[in-house]
Amino acid sequence: MEIYLFLEESMHFRKVLAISLALIFIGGFAFAGGARERPVTIGYAPTTMNNPFWLAVLDGVREVLEPAGVRIVTIDPQNDQSRMNDQINDLLVMGIDALLVAPFDSAGIRPALEECQRRGIPVINFDTPVNDRNLVRSIIASDNVNAGAVVATDMMARLPQGSRIAIIHSPAAQSCIDRLDGFMREAGNYFNIIQPIPDGRGDTGVTLPIANDIIQGNPDVRAFFAVNDPSAAGVVRALAENRMTGVLVYGVDGAPDAKRMIVDGTMTGTGAQSPIGIGRDTARVALDILAGRSVPAEVVIPTFIINQENVSQFNIDGWQ
Repeated sequence: MEIYLFLEESMHFRKVLAISLALIFIGGFAFAGGARERPVTIGYAPTTMNNPFWLAVLDGVREVLEPAGVRIVTIDPQNDQSRMNDQINDLLVMGIDALLVAPFDSAGIRPALEECQRRGIPVINFDTPVNDRNLVRSIIASDNVNAGAVVATDMMARLPQGSRIAIIHSPAAQSCIDRLDGFMREAGNYFNIIQPIPDGRGDTGVTLPIANDIIQGNPDVRAFFAVNDPSAAGVVRALAENRMTGVLVYGVDGAPDAKRMIVDGTMTGTGAQSPIGIGRDTARVALDILAGRSVPAEVVIPTFIINQENVSQFNIDGWQ
């Protein structure tokens, strides 16, 4: 059974919390050979639920946890680290047994991690590595450095040296920092990058006006590298609004929407990852921890380029 909690400071939330507590503490559950007074409950804390990537990760988590009889409680911080920290505290009050978390801000998550440690609740960190790695039991993440590198390699194969390009960053997330680092290491001084590099917060709506400003101020821009697919979608929309063609657009994720844009030619490529695989591995690590087994400090999920040449090899309507 999965419980969704969109946690807010309101009377409605208090009622939802009371009902959820009742559900959690009803019934029994056997885990690792020992009887428990209540079901094992695991919190799922992505940066937002308004991104299909995190829903795909959750699908992988469900595949592993639901057959084991584990209950999942899901929160929605809506890209707000302060809200996430508060919601994680609410999960701890409810009595979760473990936390799966992908922070919006890799440094700002620290207070919540410290509270988990104080209460003895293991934290499994997925997709976006935290800065304080000593406060989590394991990190399950894509090879984000390689995701940026494969984008750079593909872009260099399509553009001459010295081409002017724009980058849309999201520097609060370590995963996005790693993607940009991989891109910059691979590209070196090959491109003329428009400065300063703006923060699109990984969001289509935030990126759209930023990309509009870049296009209007730099009509010679030849390509955009956005550190995730939602930001790349914002760039695609901006190019359409400005009736500008011939500009390459890259993202990172390998989302179904991105693959459809690659098929129709409005997007060039994406550094693809497997959110379902991340979810499965994260859930497996959580079960191992709760069963008292040793777990790796880090699990790395491979990344690769999806572009116009190979997109037909993938499921366009789903995640790889």
